[in-house]
Amino acid sequence: MPKVISRSTISASNDQQPSNTSPLKVYYCLCGEFSLVCDRPLESLPQRPLDGSRVLRCLDSSPGSSGGVSKVRKARVFKISASQGRPKLLQRPDGSLEKQYPFHCSRCNLQIGYEHTPPPLKSGGKFTFILPGALSERHGQVPEDALLGIENLDQGEAKETSTSD
Repeated sequence: MPKVISRSTISASNDQQPSNTSPLKVYYCLCGEFSLVCDRPLESLPQRPLDGSRVLRCLDSSPGSSGGVSKVRKARVFKISASQGRPKLLQRPDGSLEKQYPFHCSRCNLQIGYEHTPPPLKSGGKFTFILPGALSERHGQVPEDALLGIENLDQGEAKETSTSD
């Protein structure tokens, strides 16, 4: 008599149509590596006016202390698969300085975004910023905003200064 290893049954249905109404959105680096899963499309997230980055809120906002009714903004649900880079100090055109802790694609080392708090990712900072054109919803497809601003590279909108932390 043959030995029974498992009694599980594998079944699949080809009748089901794939659903595009998934509550989670998956994003890939330009090289095709999985980089981000988020509960909202990046296009619907607020945009930082300074550099056009999309803003992912990491913590719920606290109610305002002004005595009026204020809306508590909920944190986004997201997971980033990336490696931490070295901290950078940027000098903005208005002379202000901004310290950024960048994160890069694990495969091709393209910078995907940054935070203002030291590593690890989502370690207490209020926001995570995703750079415009760094991620795509489809594997192997370059997003429309990936090459925007190439003509402005010589003008140097912000100077980068390396820091050792």
